[in-house]
Amino acid sequence: MTNAEVLRQVEQGYRLPRPLNCPQSLYEIMLECWHKCPESRPSFNSLQYRLEDQYTEGGTEIHNLSVHN
Repeated sequence: MTNAEVLRQVEQGYRLPRPLNCPQSLYEIMLECWHKCPESRPSFNSLQYRLEDQYTEGGTEIHNLSVHN
């Protein structure tokens, strides 16, 4: 796609599909970061807390992903 096509697609709500081997919980965070309204996007502090929480406690999906890559 050209840059203009990408811009048009994103403005219409297109987001990249979930990458292979990407846990759904991590992809949901990615989608939040790409929210059209900046006020609806998570803060960096929130992201750090959520990612650390997923990685260290209940996030075996993310831990397993990092171990295998």
